[in-house]
Order: sequence, then structure tokens, then C-alpha cells
Amino acid sequence: MSGAGTEPARDVLPRVVGWLERNLRFFDPETWERHLPRRPFRAGPLLELLGFLRLLSGTPAPTPTPTPAPVRPVPEGLRAGALALAEQVVGTAEFTRRLRRADEFFPYHLNLVALQHLLGRPRPALLHRCEALLVAGAGGHFQPHRPLLSRLELRYVADRAGVAVPPGVPGLPALYRQSVPGLGADPLALDDTEIYAFTHALFYATDFGAHALPPGAAVDDTVRVLLASHLIGGHLDLLAELLLCADVVGLEETGLVRGGRTDLVRRGWTALASAQRPDGAVPGPVHRPAVLSGLTGEKAEAYLFGTCYHTTLATGLAAAARLRQVSRPVPEAPSPCLPESAAEGTPSPYPPVGAAPDAVHAWAGAVAAAAAHAAEPDRARWAEAVTGALVLCARRRDRPGLEAVLRAAGVLGVAESPLVRSATARLAAGWCG
Repeated sequence: MSGAGTEPARDVLPRVVGWLERNLRFFDPETWERHLPRRPFRAGPLLELLGFLRLLSGTPAPTPTPTPAPVRPVPEGLRAGALALAEQVVGTAEFTRRLRRADEFFPYHLNLVALQHLLGRPRPALLHRCEALLVAGAGGHFQPHRPLLSRLELRYVADRAGVAVPPGVPGLPALYRQSVPGLGADPLALDDTEIYAFTHALFYATDFGAHALPPGAAVDDTVRVLLASHLIGGHLDLLAELLLCADVVGLEETGLVRGGRTDLVRRGWTALASAQRPDGAVPGPVHRPAVLSGLTGEKAEAYLFGTCYHTTLATGLAAAARLRQVSRPVPEAPSPCLPESAAEGTPSPYPPVGAAPDAVHAWAGAVAAAAAHAAEPDRARWAEAVTGALVLCARRRDRPGLEAVLRAAGVLGVAESPLVRSATARLAAGWCG
């Protein structure tokens, strides 16, 4: 874990890279399938690795945007090994056959070929084949009845690869405006699948923060509330993705909360840094240490990889985007974060990371009891945490928790905020059972 005043992402990122390099063999679909369930798109984990390496190395897409500087050097063994695996995959007859079918996995086939090109191993014949299929409308992937996120992703991949699309296909800004964040998202109503759709729409629309978000509904408050919720809930996979979103929307630049600057992003990074294992892996939502302790040898390594690789990559992506952001000149010194209270017996600013329902209830009750006579910095931070706790309780369908958090919101003077009013109305209507 990083010390005070440091940037946790600087410590987290090299450990992620080291773990990926030591576990490169598991990105081979053949090795994966000896130990782990076959993936619908066999090279899915490898595709995610190549996307991370592109962001890490600053490799540009063929667009007018400036070339981003490398975040840190990519170890040659990791880069060369990943590209060798990709060449092995795309060189198979199965890959070519599946690509020509232009089925639901066509965007992944195109992305794998395009990422090889962007990382210095072009496959011009395959890229031309992808473009021909896309322009011909094979698979109908841009048809209006297709899921919006799929169309947004494919448009992003095609633009980044520099390949043509059929005439009349909307551009990224127009597609983004129809997406979950572009239309305006209700944090109380989003399930995990929809939150992943929210984060990925932001990633595709900005190329992971390389350029500004297109016009659409305001998303800063939604990112803040979802980030607070997943920090409290301890869902590290979405926490990492939402930290990336926080940099995409400039949450720290706009994060003023009742007289001070929110420290929510710092808390999120501290949680990720604390959760990172000594070997560099970040445990995913399905990782169970008790299961790992009962395994040995390559079975243990495969289990660790299968239950950690995605969250580790998400953390790496967030760290790379974070370091790209903090390396940019800042025109004005940011406002200081709200000071921590030193008063004995004052409830903590947030419930503990990974808080169980009882812990959230207890924290909300303590805040409600202390808020009336607390200092304003404490009240401001609790008010921010209350919104995250509210969304977490709603997602858990935890009626007692909602009631406790709403009581705290009332004492903190935020009962009239749209989010709290919406939760109050739904509770009164019998929501949560």
C-alpha cells in the first residue's frame, strides 16, 4: 500500500505488469482450456491483454488526436510473448473460418487483428478481409436492432483500426448519446451488467480517456455515486473500472463537496492497492482464497489466474489511464481534500471496504447519531458516502439498510437530493419487498 502523499497507481501498475508477464502462458487458449472452462471467444483474455499493452505503450490509433506518451516501458518479453500468441491464434484455420462467418464474435476478431497492427505486427490481408466484411454489412452488426453497446464497441474498434464502415453508420458521438451514460443513468436502477455497459460506453467513447467525452447527459455525479457504492461493497472489478471512469470524466477536477475536495478517488485507489496480492494479482469477485488454499502446482496457478486476471487487467488499465492523467500539466493547484476528523468516537468517513449489510447498518446509525453536532467536513464526507451506501443497499434489496441510510441522509440535510428522494419514494411504494 502506498504511503501518504503518494500516487498509489505508481506502485500498483508495475506489480500488475510483473504478474501478467509471469503468467503469460495462461493467455494461450490451449493452456487456458487445460485447466479452465472454454471461453465463447477463445482468445478473449489475450484480446484484453493486448488492449492493455496498447494503452500502456501509448500506441496511437489512426486518428487526428496527438500520440499519447508511453505510461511506462512495456517489458519486451511480455510484448513479444503476447504478440506471438496472437499470431498463433490468428494463423489458425479456425480463426479465419470464424472471422469469415461474421457472427456475434466478429468485433473481437477485428479487434484482435487491429491490435496486432497497432502494436507493430500488421496482418494486412486479414485486416482487409475484416474491412470487406464490415463494409458489405456481413452479420448486420450495425443494424439498429443490434444492442447499442455492441454497435458502439464495433464503431470504436473500426475507427481505431482505421477501417471503413458501411455508409450511414452513426459515428461514435451519436452512438454514445444513445448509450447508458449518454441518456442519463439512474444509479438506483442499474444492475452489475448495466454498470459494466455504463463503464465501457465511457471507455469506447473516449478511447480510455485519450480525448474528451462527447456531448450527452452529465455523468460526473453518477460516476461518483457508483464509485462510492462499489468502494463500500468491495467489488474490486467494477471499482477499478469506475476509477478509470473517474479519470475519464475528470472527477477530481470537478469533485467539490460542500466546501472541500472529495477524496473518494484516493480512497478507491487505496482500497485497490491494499487488495493487491504480494505477487501483483488483484482478486476478482469470484476468487475464493479457501479454494486456492486447497490447490497445488499448476492447478493453483490456473485457478488464481482465472479468478484474478480480469480484475488485475482492469486495475492495470485504470492505473495506466491514471498516470497518463496525472502526468499532464495542471493549470491551477486543486483545492485541498476535506480534513479527516480527529474527534474520538466520530464514525469513520466511509463504512469499511467490503462491508456486510450489518456493518453498513451500524455505520449509518452511528452517522445519524453523530451528524447533528459534527463538524462540517465530517458531515460533507458522510453525505457523499451516504449516497454510495444508499445505492449499495438498493442493489442488495436491503430494506433495513435503506431505512438506516435514509435516516442518516435526513440528519445530514440531504433528504431533498434527487437520489435520496427517489429512494424514499420507492421505499414508500413497497420496493425491496
